Amino acid sequence: MSRRVLLIEPNYKNKYIPSNLMKLATYFRFVCGDDVRFFKGDLKRFGAQLLLEKFFAVDCYDVPILFRPPEDKSEPAKLFGRHEKFLLDYIRTGKKSLLDVVPNLRGDFFYEEFLNELHTRFKCEDFPTFDIICVNSLFTFYFDVTVATMNYAKKFLSRGGKIFVGGVAATLVPKFFERETGIKPHIGLLDKPDDLGKQDDVIIDTLPPDYSILDEIDYKYPAADAYLTYTTRGCIRKCTFCAVSKLEPQYKDHVKIFEQLKRTDELFGAKRNLLLMDNNVLASAKFDEVIDEIIACGFGKGATYLPPDEYAITLKNLRAGFNDRAYVRKMIRLYDELEKKLPENLSGEFFSAREKNFLLCVPSATKEKIFDFDDVARPLFEKYFKRNKLARYVDFNQGLDARLLDEHKMARLAELNIRPMRIAFDHIEQRDIYEQAIRLAAKYGVRDLSNYLLYNFNDTPEDFYMRLRINIDLCEELNVAIYSFPMKYCPIDDPNYFRNRDFIGRHWNKKFIRAIQAITNATGGKVGRGRTFFEKAFGKNLDEFRELLWMPETFIIYRAKYEDTLTKLWRENFFALDDDERAEAENFIAANKFADEDIAAVASEKIRDVLKFYTVRRNS
Repeated sequence: MSRRVLLIEPNYKNKYIPSNLMKLATYFRFVCGDDVRFFKGDLKRFGAQLLLEKFFAVDCYDVPILFRPPEDKSEPAKLFGRHEKFLLDYIRTGKKSLLDVVPNLRGDFFYEEFLNELHTRFKCEDFPTFDIICVNSLFTFYFDVTVATMNYAKKFLSRGGKIFVGGVAATLVPKFFERETGIKPHIGLLDKPDDLGKQDDVIIDTLPPDYSILDEIDYKYPAADAYLTYTTRGCIRKCTFCAVSKLEPQYKDHVKIFEQLKRTDELFGAKRNLLLMDNNVLASAKFDEVIDEIIACGFGKGATYLPPDEYAITLKNLRAGFNDRAYVRKMIRLYDELEKKLPENLSGEFFSAREKNFLLCVPSATKEKIFDFDDVARPLFEKYFKRNKLARYVDFNQGLDARLLDEHKMARLAELNIRPMRIAFDHIEQRDIYEQAIRLAAKYGVRDLSNYLLYNFNDTPEDFYMRLRINIDLCEELNVAIYSFPMKYCPIDDPNYFRNRDFIGRHWNKKFIRAIQAITNATGGKVGRGRTFFEKAFGKNLDEFRELLWMPETFIIYRAKYEDTLTKLWRENFFALDDDERAEAENFIAANKFADEDIAAVASEKIRDVLKFYTVRRNS
């Protein structure tokens, strides 16, 4: 008997698709034959959405006998489809004014009273239920939102149903999740036959992801047009700041991906890029086999890609009855996109044709109407949806271990369309090894590079500056582009810090951390090539960098506005302090709290005069 399965990703922002949930979708849908649904967002809104959907499907809803269902079941969907936002808000809040926005609704006994019934059910949390619920977790600093998601998800669980939570955070701090939710998390990968209590021999972690579930939600993942997978698992290192040894404790030299990508192409269409989440591919004893397979998958040097015909794929999967919920929704989105591309006269005709066939919104759309509409839509898609070849790239997203890079491995990596090549530079002590790796990359023609720079760990601010400076020098010397991504260290399983980002390393303080964030916020968190910009942003030398660390935040962010006025005055006052005054002032500034009453309590007038600059805001 088919079960109802709900997969949930909490309502946090993230760049990468939830591949573990997508593999679970494949397992439950294809192996078990279950009805699978995915949601990411506000679960209260989801509850209202479930109730409204049951209203649209009047024929399968237990309608209270005092209400008359309309004879034409498309009538409520047609009326409500474009006003779904207001109806969902009404079901949640019961505010009558929200119904005034929806035309032809107020005064209709059936519609209004039925919505009141849905609002009542929402208040009573009488939601449609699911037999299995799986909740994903990501970073530990999303702990609170994940816990809230888990606890609210229980309201959608049927009597006797099962709820699971897994993923990164659940593996790192399982006892804290269990303490606050009563749910014992699944720890580690889904790489055993008995995971989640199942009784078959399918290894979920090896299954291809179900990309269709991404079309069930409004959230758009920035890196959705990519195969997200692994060619190896684990890492041979045991770095104290890294969680990989807990997440993937066993190193696997080669996880084959060819069949997985082929299956994805057949079902969902080819993806542009290959996003590999390997934690240390260079440690693999089968490194050459890994590279050969990546090339066989279509990512060799000079690889190109023709985007798939999304209209044809959507229609094909609808005809196959594969995740109708996702593909009806996707087809409506494709119609919307096409309408924007059409000349004005055709756009109006297309809109009218859609309206006539109830294809303006998801609630009123049906597969049958979409099939009937193919004669109208297909010629327009073929004419106005141009597909051009694009370069496609390989990204070893977790970075490559410079200590393991040699001539042979670099030559093999250069056979791939790798962009960017990511190399970590976490410690200044590894300068020689890091520089050698960058030089090897340049030697073999790989010139788009990126690196992660850990800071706030055991490093000093001066170490951090020098690592950035080394990259600027290498860019000029080797004519390469290196984009650095500073990454602030925070203990991921320390109870005092894992649910926030408040940890301060022994060589750092809150003001220094905030200064780095103020500088990098202007560049989206990355530092690119270009000496002029770098020296303006971080200083020409260590003395200028140290000054920036102590400088008021407003003066850092709005350099041009204050450079010759307030910044100049601050500098004169700050450096006029004697050693004792300077030590007292820096101790105050380090806490990065500048309440007027605290400043007023400082005994020294000279120090108070300095501290007042830290209260300046942009429009002061």
